[in-house]
This record gives sequence, structure tokens and C-alpha cells, in this order.
Amino acid sequence: MDVITHFVFGILMYIFFLKEVTFEYIFLAIFLSILPDLDIFLTPLKRKFKSNYLEHRGGSHSYIIGIIISFIVGLIYSSLTQQSFYMVWIISLIFYSLHVSMDLLTTTKIPCFYPLSKKEYSFYVEKAGSLFTMVNSIIFLIFLGILIFNSVEIFLLNLFVNIYTFFFIIYYLYRIISKILLSSNFKRNQKFLPGILPFYYTIYNYNIIENEISLSIDRKSHFSKTKDTETIKTILSKEEMNLFKKVTELCNNHYYYAKWTLVPIFIRNEEIFTIKIFFLETMIRKKTMYIQYDFGIRSQQLIGFNRGSGQICQ
Repeated sequence: MDVITHFVFGILMYIFFLKEVTFEYIFLAIFLSILPDLDIFLTPLKRKFKSNYLEHRGGSHSYIIGIIISFIVGLIYSSLTQQSFYMVWIISLIFYSLHVSMDLLTTTKIPCFYPLSKKEYSFYVEKAGSLFTMVNSIIFLIFLGILIFNSVEIFLLNLFVNIYTFFFIIYYLYRIISKILLSSNFKRNQKFLPGILPFYYTIYNYNIIENEISLSIDRKSHFSKTKDTETIKTILSKEEMNLFKKVTELCNNHYYYAKWTLVPIFIRNEEIFTIKIFFLETMIRKKTMYIQYDFGIRSQQLIGFNRGSGQICQ
């Protein structure tokens, strides 16, 4: 989820739930609601410490790390301001955890219990970096700025904030409920992926039977019975299947590629066997990110690597 939406959600949740208690900690709460995404500044440390958990959406996106960081923030903030340590710690922990919980709803897995567990989770309710929520968050900030600049009555300001709060709550409830209902009868080889807008979604079917790989991508809408289906079936030789397993292993060993759904496409030329791996989570209007491995047919060795974006097709 984008940092702008986290910023706006921090504002909305604080005003909606804590405005009657105190306004003293609103800036602290907003800061903690975006703090996990500041892990982008830790990425250079990965070269020294060789840890994937210094990557973006790595170890910082953990409830356990949140407890530790909010404790440290509580000590520093309370000593500087003479505010109650426990109040600062609780508010810091709530809004740090709010960030982690919102990212759990997206399509990119996070290690939310690190370091107690390195297993990563994702509920696939919302696209990571959703354009829909980001645009609505920007609109909220623009109108909020206009209202404050024009010194409108507090009643109108509260009404505006409450409308946007209920909008986001209803939006996410709709996403969650529709995902649960649609995927409740899925088989193990099926996967639900949310669309950019809340009414659209994709169902991915994937099967490997011996050396035959078959997959289908169904793009659907909640309000239409029609669907846009793309079906691909490929039969691989023993050597090609071994190369495919090698590529799959390479993807699984990459911190980010291992988080996403792989869609393999195979291209045979006279001297080159190409495996393109598309990632469904990054798809926008049928285009998505891919990585490409080129192997020499005779040598069975990797001779080329490329990455880009495009439509899923053979």
C-alpha cells in the first residue's frame, strides 16, 4: 500500500477514534502510521549485513518489530515532552500495527511475525500500491487543505472527515467480504487476485501434470457474467522441464519474486529456449512485469537475461 494512503488512514483513524480523548498525539500517530515504509532507507545496509529483512516490506513490517520500535519511540518522546510513556507507547504501537495490518491486505507478502517467524503472509484483498486508494487519498488531502485554509466550521470539517472515514471502511469491507465469498470454494490450484477497481478481479488456474503445464487467467466483474479468459497449454520435453524447474528455483530464491504469482510462458526458437515469467500481482490493464531467461538449446546453459513489462502471451 502506498505511503500517501497510510498517511491519510492514520489521520482518519486518529480523528475518528481518539479526537474525544486527546489531540496531543496526532502528529506522533501519523508518523508511526508511515514509519514502516521508511525502511527504504535501510536497503543500502543489506549489502553489508546480507539480510533480506532490510529490504522494503521486510522486517520493518512486523508486529513484533513494531512493539520494539514503539517502545523506543515511547522512551524518547516521553523523555522529551514529559508525556505519559505508556500513552505514547500504546498510541505508537496502535498506529504502527495499523500500517502492518493494512499491508497484510495487499497482494505482496510481509513477514508480520518476524523474527519469531520468517513465514510471510498476504490476504490478497487489495493491490499493493493501489492507484484507486492513492488517488482518493490525494483528493482527501487536497480538500482537507482547502477546508482548513478557508477556516470552515468545525462541524463541516468533522463531517468531511467522517464521510471519508466511512468511505474507506466500507471500501475495505467490500473488498474483504467479496474476496472471502468468491474464493471460499476455490481448489488448491486456483488463486484470487483483486483488480484496480473494487468490482474487478482475476482468477488464476494453474496445473502441472507430468510434463504438461496448463494455465488460465479469467478476468471478471461482480456486475457482469461475461469474462475475459486467456488459456495457455504447453508440453515440455524432459530437458525443458529441468530448465523450467531451474528458473522456478531462481525466482523462489529472490526475495521479491518469491512473494508473487508466477505465470510461465515458453518460447522456442531454432537455437534458443526462452522462459518468460510474468507476475500477476503487478498487472495493470493486461500488462505486467516479467523476467526473461534465455537458454541455449544445445548447451542447456543460461545465455541471456532480461526484464520488462508486457502482455501475457506466447
